[in-house]
Amino acid sequence: MRLEQIFFGAFFALIAIVALIILRPFLSFIVLAGILTYALFPVYSFFYKRVGKPGVASAMSIVVTLLVMVLPSVFLVSKLAEQISGAYTSLQLTNVQRITDYVSRITGYGPEQLEEILNSGLAQIQQSMLAVAPNILGSIGELLMGLFVMFFIMYYGFHDGERFVTRIRQILPLEPGLKDSLFHELQTITQAVLYGQVMTAIIQGALGTIGLLIFGVSNWLFWGAIMIVTAFIPLLGTPVIWVPAALSLIFGGHTARGIGLLIYGGTLVMNIDNFLRPRLMAGRTKIHPVLILIGVLGGIRVFGFVGLLVGPLVLALLVAFIKFYEHSYLQPKITAPAAD
Repeated sequence: MRLEQIFFGAFFALIAIVALIILRPFLSFIVLAGILTYALFPVYSFFYKRVGKPGVASAMSIVVTLLVMVLPSVFLVSKLAEQISGAYTSLQLTNVQRITDYVSRITGYGPEQLEEILNSGLAQIQQSMLAVAPNILGSIGELLMGLFVMFFIMYYGFHDGERFVTRIRQILPLEPGLKDSLFHELQTITQAVLYGQVMTAIIQGALGTIGLLIFGVSNWLFWGAIMIVTAFIPLLGTPVIWVPAALSLIFGGHTARGIGLLIYGGTLVMNIDNFLRPRLMAGRTKIHPVLILIGVLGGIRVFGFVGLLVGPLVLALLVAFIKFYEHSYLQPKITAPAAD
């Protein structure tokens, strides 16, 4: 290896490390900007076809994002932070004893043992939510700076996104056919995660949250936020929240409200998943439940709330790269006829 190559490699690695250190405070906002730009690019295209100016269309897309997604999210998250401690305290004081007595009669376990297990689980949920909330909110200055960076990236992502993707395609050291195959696989898997998994979970969790509000569950936003997370997790889903909430209402003397919540959850919240997912996933690659589970939990741990989107997407893209490598490089060698 020539001295010039060694010097260039070492210098490039040094610059890359320093760049990552600089980007680290805004990493969540940068990743979120990329995801939102991709997901909302049809909105930009809609405006661009009508105004014919990329700068104006980008600005209009940013305004839509701000009004429809960011401002409501900031408001809901601020309310969520207020409900975290209250949710834990109210449930612990009012319904833990009733729930443990009922479960102990069914399972045969002692009420004291069940109450200790339930209280431990609730305490862990509270600590996790308290840890995530500062990552979402942060200080006002950090939040505003992060949103500014996010919108700035989104503006140029809309404006120059297609040229950026074209440039990436040009510099990839692959044959044209392999480039097309790779980008098709990445696009398919990204759409499957964003539309088939993320969108379905958010809608299902939002419907469950509305149900908690309608039937008078205290700290409904807190439990609704957890429901959105559980909606991502296979075999767990939203019933892990709205079923205990309904039983809590019944045990608390609000029988009609509790039964109403059970009917609402069983008919609407549960079935919206079966209605939406096949339509949003039509023609797209299915994501293995293990990837979704590990992606959600690991993503939240690393990136905070944004990890709900980032975690499953990163793991799904990793699988897409592995499949691409297998189909493009391994299978041709395996199936190639032996030379005479």
